[in-house]
Amino acid sequence: MSLISKVRRSLLPALALALPLAALAQGVSYPNAPVRVIVPYPPGGSLDAVIRPFAEKFQQATGQTLIVENLGGAGGLIAGAKVAQSKPDGYTLFLASNGQVSLAPLLYTSMSYDPERDLVPIIHLTDQVAVLYANAQTPYRTVADVIAAAKAAPGTVAFASTGAGGISHLAIELLGQATGAKFNHVPYKGAAPALQDLAGGQVPLLFTFVGSAKGLTASGHVRPIAVAADKRLPSLPDVPTFAEAGVPGIQVSSWMGLMGPRDMPAAAVRRMAEVADDILKQPDFQKQMADISMEIRGGSPANFRAAIQADTVKWSKLAKTVNLKQQQ
Repeated sequence: MSLISKVRRSLLPALALALPLAALAQGVSYPNAPVRVIVPYPPGGSLDAVIRPFAEKFQQATGQTLIVENLGGAGGLIAGAKVAQSKPDGYTLFLASNGQVSLAPLLYTSMSYDPERDLVPIIHLTDQVAVLYANAQTPYRTVADVIAAAKAAPGTVAFASTGAGGISHLAIELLGQATGAKFNHVPYKGAAPALQDLAGGQVPLLFTFVGSAKGLTASGHVRPIAVAADKRLPSLPDVPTFAEAGVPGIQVSSWMGLMGPRDMPAAAVRRMAEVADDILKQPDFQKQMADISMEIRGGSPANFRAAIQADTVKWSKLAKTVNLKQQQ
């Protein structure tokens, strides 16, 4: 064997390894295997209502499966840590929301991951507005009913939340601050178990989202009382805003978007953002989201990073006002 042949043969293993990396660097081969998305709450919540139809579109667009893995607990921090510590190859992603990114650093003195350092923004998928729901068998039909009951017996009117420090918890604190009422906060591990107990009458009240509560609303188990926004939702045209109900200043919304672990290849980030943005622009997907009052976002990773930074500033001011650090 000639010296040239020996050199060529010795280089083959290195070339075999380099070629996939070079392809990934140019975004050509990504994704070429199933992609797993970690959802930080149990099945059945509003995040599921977005990611599961998104997963169908993803497979159509790429030929690869988007595996949805629900991992609840600790307000979504368990899921956030799992993604932050995963291999940064673009095949483990995070369906993040405010609670694990904007709010968590305001609540916890120690975390196993730093959202800004350990997670990379990919794309801002949707925004959603919080709605106050009551068990249909309770006497609560208006915000005034809820406030009157809480003031008559401070600390006894129970409010479920989807987890301590999450958006639904913050909404309770804001309502209490705005009205002087004191509530009994009952945290759950996600929207699905909280809604189950709301429907069953174990808790009377919950701030959650239209997509989460749609089935229970249609079946008559729960009723929407007020919308935490500056205008009514098209999907709930008869439900007043808090301002219309006499309590201004209650505006609470949640974003959700895809993030990856730090050092995820830039080409994979760009490619996933492109695929996702195309899905968000599809009319049938947009209709699905409109039916559950989700506002489509989209855009670039840079746009998403800026949105997260603005959201963090907003909640920082509010968290200091309601002193959420006490709730750890």
